Amino acid sequence: MFLQQNVPLANKTTMRIGGTARAFAQLKTKEEVEQACAYALEEGLPMIVLGGGSNTIFAQGEIDALVVRLKHDAMTVEGGRVTVGAGKILAMLINELAAKNLDLSPLTGIPGTVGGAIYGNAGQGYGGIWIDHFVCSVTFYHGGSWQTWNKGECAFRYRESAFKDMTIGAGSGQRSAGNPPVIWEVELEVPSRPQAEVMAEVEKLLHRRIETQPHLKTAGSCFKSLPDGTPAWKLIDAVGLRGKKFGGIEISEKHANFLLNVGEGTFDDAITAVEAIRKNVPQIADVEMRFVRGDGTQTF
Repeated sequence: MFLQQNVPLANKTTMRIGGTARAFAQLKTKEEVEQACAYALEEGLPMIVLGGGSNTIFAQGEIDALVVRLKHDAMTVEGGRVTVGAGKILAMLINELAAKNLDLSPLTGIPGTVGGAIYGNAGQGYGGIWIDHFVCSVTFYHGGSWQTWNKGECAFRYRESAFKDMTIGAGSGQRSAGNPPVIWEVELEVPSRPQAEVMAEVEKLLHRRIETQPHLKTAGSCFKSLPDGTPAWKLIDAVGLRGKKFGGIEISEKHANFLLNVGEGTFDDAITAVEAIRKNVPQIADVEMRFVRGDGTQTF
């Protein structure tokens, strides 16, 4: 495992905010995953698994943690059964499967990696199709051993999974040396469909996203929908926060559930924006974005 020290993190996230990681490693093999987990335990460091960086904001200054990024992106296809590394960019996977007449188009427009999508059960809005719809099994490393869970064991639900539970279940405000689950590989069952039809659907969904969501320096949806399906943006809009700025962070004019870095936005600016929304709309308490403090723990 090649371990780097004091690595800048802002350019590894879509919001372009953050300081430096005390330690950083890109993991290409199972052995390197094991080595990274052992190192975190030995050094007493929290370990943060970073996918595409599309829903994470790091604090300024040093992040006293081991930040790792999975680079395993191999793919094998047998009929409709697809085995893919967690480091695979989801958009690339959709296009490569379309070329094989396989349809993963419902996940179009979702940024980041396959592993990140599994971790947060990414999908198309409340009540839509989520990645769990396609999952057969997930292979991951946790607690010193490799495990493969079937779909049921993964406990998928709206924006949640057992993997997220294992990471934050002890309380986001607690610093603990130890390892979150490292999702390594996913087995999917993907339906067949002619490539031309898949790509037409991809284009339609991308166009819809471009029309309705910002695509600048953002970390995606900030809050979950309410349990009854009410979108968070409607409630944020109703209290007049659309377009409001907090330092270099703006609540998007285009979609009020997105935070934008419109200048030199900082971690503290983003926290202030989230707290303003929560104060004015207390019923939307569940934050989707991951805010990582300097000590490696999560806010919210």
